Amino acid sequence: MLMPEPLPVLPRRAAPIHGETLASFLWRLADRNEMPFEDLALYIGAPRTIGRADPQFEEVRLGPVAQQRLAQVSGHSVGQLERALPSWADGRISVRARRQVQIEAWPLDQAPVQACASCVAGQSERPVWRCSGEQWAVCTRHGRWTGTAEGRFQVGLSELPDVVDAHVRRVRLQRRTGLYARALMADAQQVAVYWWQCRQMGARGVWRGRQDALGVDRSALWAVPLVVYPEAVIVAEAMAVRERQRAMGRSFAGGPAEWATGRWVAWVGERLGMAQEMADGGHRALEAWLMAHRNTVPVVERLAREEGRAVARSVPLALMEPHRVVPSGGPLEQASCLPWRLGSPMTGMSWRPVG
Repeated sequence: MLMPEPLPVLPRRAAPIHGETLASFLWRLADRNEMPFEDLALYIGAPRTIGRADPQFEEVRLGPVAQQRLAQVSGHSVGQLERALPSWADGRISVRARRQVQIEAWPLDQAPVQACASCVAGQSERPVWRCSGEQWAVCTRHGRWTGTAEGRFQVGLSELPDVVDAHVRRVRLQRRTGLYARALMADAQQVAVYWWQCRQMGARGVWRGRQDALGVDRSALWAVPLVVYPEAVIVAEAMAVRERQRAMGRSFAGGPAEWATGRWVAWVGERLGMAQEMADGGHRALEAWLMAHRNTVPVVERLAREEGRAVARSVPLALMEPHRVVPSGGPLEQASCLPWRLGSPMTGMSWRPVG
């Protein structure tokens, strides 16, 4: 199939923003050149029946011909667009296909989130939508939460600096631990969800303060992952310590055999500053996690390794049961091995609400 003749570059350029969806970029490029979205889509090879892609709910898929055309008219190279736009390589449209531009609805668990408004200020008059591995994000540069929840897309975190600090630590954990950090963060969030739904571990203290700062109550389920985020990151960090020991077949902190799981649970309570709450019932969620992550290395092999050192913190952890497969995107809870879910009845574990 012959490639079409080169197209002239549009008079005004729009710089692609890292992580931006194709629909968002096309809308901004069309706006910059004062042309309807459909005209730009037709210009790069869309059928005349193409509609308007809603960047909040839909993505644009491009075939090779349309990709080449978009590069030509936007004034950017194919390589530049491919590096900036995650959906660029996901078109699955052949060079021979007649429909080189297609619009698809995002799956509910993969919907994009808005980019931080402060980060894109001056680059776009309309909201910028970014592909996201999760359903929300934190901008540490400007202290802003972004997501899609009950009409709230941008939430300032000036009154919640601990949330921003927690995200910095989470990024550090991911850099050190690799993909396994996503599974640990998912499990830690589910532990915090258990505590929240059982009204344990800070329900009347720090979590209530964060809810008040956000202007929400317990019915706003969208805010729960944000409310419990700092504690969830602390738990994920503690889980990573335990998992590095488990990777060597050793007990917690490399201690003697009598250092049972209760010592690790108590240590987590100390790190959270909630030792009493842990003793009063918060330990149950962590014990459920420990059961799913118990040490399965045979005693003989463990003794043979006793002179070895734990896996260094700077070395990514290999995937272990029950996380041999960790999804790289979608809601974080889908990567968790723990069975309960936010907003669903708490079943399968013995617990008693506090208050």
